[in-house]
Amino acid sequence: MPKLFSDTVINEVLDRSNIVELVSSYLPLKRAGRNHRACCPFHPEKTASFIVSADKQIFHCFGCGVGGNALTFVMQYEKVNFREALEILAQRSGIPLPEPEKSDFQKSKEDFSKNIFSLYDKARGYYHANLMVSPEAQAARAYLQKRGISKETAQHFKLGYSLPGWDTLIQYLKAHKASLALIEKSGLVVAKDEGGYYDRFRNRIIFPISDTKDRVVGFGARVLDNSLPKYINSPETAIYTKGKNLFGLNLARDFIRSLDQVIVVEGYLDMIVPFESGIKNIVASLGTALTGDQIKLIRRFTSNVVMLYDSDLAGELATLRALELLIKEDMNVRIAILPKGDDPDSFARKHGQEDFLKMVACAKNIFDYKFDLLLSRHEVNTTTGKDKIVREILPTIKKFKNQTMRAEYIKRISEKLDLDLGALFKDLEDTSYDYEYTQEPDQNASTTAVEHYRLKEFPITERMLVKLMLEELHIVDKLKNMIEPSDFVEEKLRKIVKFIFDFFAKGQECKPNILMNYIDDEEAINLISELSALEIHDCPDKEKLIEDCVKRLKRDKILYLRHEIHKEILAAQKTGDDEAVNRLMRQLDNLNKEYNSLDKQGKDHLTRSLVHG
Repeated sequence: MPKLFSDTVINEVLDRSNIVELVSSYLPLKRAGRNHRACCPFHPEKTASFIVSADKQIFHCFGCGVGGNALTFVMQYEKVNFREALEILAQRSGIPLPEPEKSDFQKSKEDFSKNIFSLYDKARGYYHANLMVSPEAQAARAYLQKRGISKETAQHFKLGYSLPGWDTLIQYLKAHKASLALIEKSGLVVAKDEGGYYDRFRNRIIFPISDTKDRVVGFGARVLDNSLPKYINSPETAIYTKGKNLFGLNLARDFIRSLDQVIVVEGYLDMIVPFESGIKNIVASLGTALTGDQIKLIRRFTSNVVMLYDSDLAGELATLRALELLIKEDMNVRIAILPKGDDPDSFARKHGQEDFLKMVACAKNIFDYKFDLLLSRHEVNTTTGKDKIVREILPTIKKFKNQTMRAEYIKRISEKLDLDLGALFKDLEDTSYDYEYTQEPDQNASTTAVEHYRLKEFPITERMLVKLMLEELHIVDKLKNMIEPSDFVEEKLRKIVKFIFDFFAKGQECKPNILMNYIDDEEAINLISELSALEIHDCPDKEKLIEDCVKRLKRDKILYLRHEIHKEILAAQKTGDDEAVNRLMRQLDNLNKEYNSLDKQGKDHLTRSLVHG
């Protein structure tokens, strides 16, 4: 995590923040023994699996795996960064924060960004005033009225109008004491070949693009007729990067979170008109291609996405590209189908909120949408047509993690195209992730759901030892002379143990809520919260438990190394490398001797010791 404040300040804020009081100001908590419970605010659930511990000052959800301390909770719930969360907690606790520690470069960068934000806010006000009152904006007002945009809607979205003159914005900003140097770097003006500048946007409807904090980061601009280019957008600046923002998210974010669903459309009016008709959980992707950064932004608020792009060829291709990225990010995505000739804007105006919601409710899943689309494009009664359909649908199916779902889709293809089921499964096995609509995904990456499942499968011994070290300081002193972080097979646990040993060596407390601030790894933080929330019971002799754990740890490490050497031996045998085989066999023999010398007791005792809090 970024450290703009000293560790002393951060730890003081945490010590003064009661996590039960904090979380209960957001959620209704119920006491459950020594802990408190609630339904998790970060994923839908009917049975409360979200635990808040007053003793350990941590929270953890045993449903989705999210956990952390008071700072982590504020960051997750409020969708703010570390510094902002610290400021929120400090204000609640009455602790005045010192000026953050910044380099000259950081100060210069922040000052420049603040100035650009301020300049863009002035520009938004200027454009909006033009639209509302300028006589020259009469045609713009008439255009918006024709498109179903009322005066109230224009005010709500702070829509604007850029006058036809070449330098009206430049003169306005200069009159309001903006420096020419800042204006030059803002992207609001364009340099002339012969010297000087002119306004980038002229005689266009202006759509301000805001971030989730409601700060203007850019503008989209549309002509009033059918001349080209129809839209032009702000260039990239210090505060705006193309493909990292979603139009309307600043207004829709709370509705998206409460409904646990987002509807994604393409254009500005496609978002504005449905929003004003009552469809509040809707955003626009600022173009036809939904990016990975935009999907990650959406995921902060929901994992349920309904795509609603135009039904023309460009819209279909954009949808297909987005689907590949959404699958990669493990999002639950469906596709709503618009009637031919309609876009979300026109459909909302003609049919209203009720029919719009019915259309969304009838949205298809990824497979149905793509399979139906391919069936409509290719001749299903010809070998060539079937081959094209199979080649295009199999890479998508392979991206799904659920094997049962894969099998069901393959079965449906077999029945629809009258193809051999076994041959289709063989084709799926041989299919690569390559796909014409997107880049190949990282095959080493795991989704959040898969990663959380893997956390549950960590060796019980390793989990127990970390749990014990998080519980009592004297256990760390005992264990640091008996084991090494390298004895832990699981990378995340190994990382946590190293941090604990380093903390102990420096004389620092290993309290879980403090330790979390030093580990820049979300999965490791979630694991610390999970282990802290678990309780040890039926364990009258912790010394015996520690001895059992250490013995099992050594044994499990040897088992792991034996497994890895077995794989290396097989690989060496395939290549005919006899020298490598002999060397690996000697290593395996030494490991077997070491394994046989260890005491094999303690397994059942360990397994009974960990339970949910």
